[in-house]
Amino acid sequence: MPAEMPRRSGAPARPPVHAPSGMQLDENDLKLLHLLQESAREPIRTLDERIAPQHNSTLHRINRLEDSGAILRYMADIEEGIFGTWLFYGVQIALTQADRANSSRLEAAIKAAPEITEAAEPVGVFDWTVRITLQKPADWAQLQTNIDPSTDFIQTAHLHPLGRVKKQMSPHSLFVEETV
Repeated sequence: MPAEMPRRSGAPARPPVHAPSGMQLDENDLKLLHLLQESAREPIRTLDERIAPQHNSTLHRINRLEDSGAILRYMADIEEGIFGTWLFYGVQIALTQADRANSSRLEAAIKAAPEITEAAEPVGVFDWTVRITLQKPADWAQLQTNIDPSTDFIQTAHLHPLGRVKKQMSPHSLFVEETV
């Protein structure tokens, strides 16, 4: 069994972590996922050296993590300034009480809308939070009509322009290592 990854001071003990397939991830799997989240373009040889220098199993480990559903895709972080006048907005959506339990049609429309770059179901007042791209705020009305054409799902929607990103997405806190 590999030695555990050092934890930062005061961090809670790491619970067992499982891939969607049920496969339990070991410390080397978690270390590899952390490295891939930081830079998925790192050469396999470099990953080998940083994870388990005594093994040449990193490519096999990556394939196993992909097959288990732990790795879903590889993406590039793109400088949002290249999109010019197309701004990002956050939208908080509250659904009508009657349609909360039957929102699969709305969910499919949200997933299919190219203007919606991210969507989540938060706990609390709102039923959906989405991140969208629009040329101007008035374009939200058309997008709302596209995702809820019969207007029977969305009760209220609050559109907020998003400013500059202050912190890029970072690895999950279970990956945080103690710096000594």
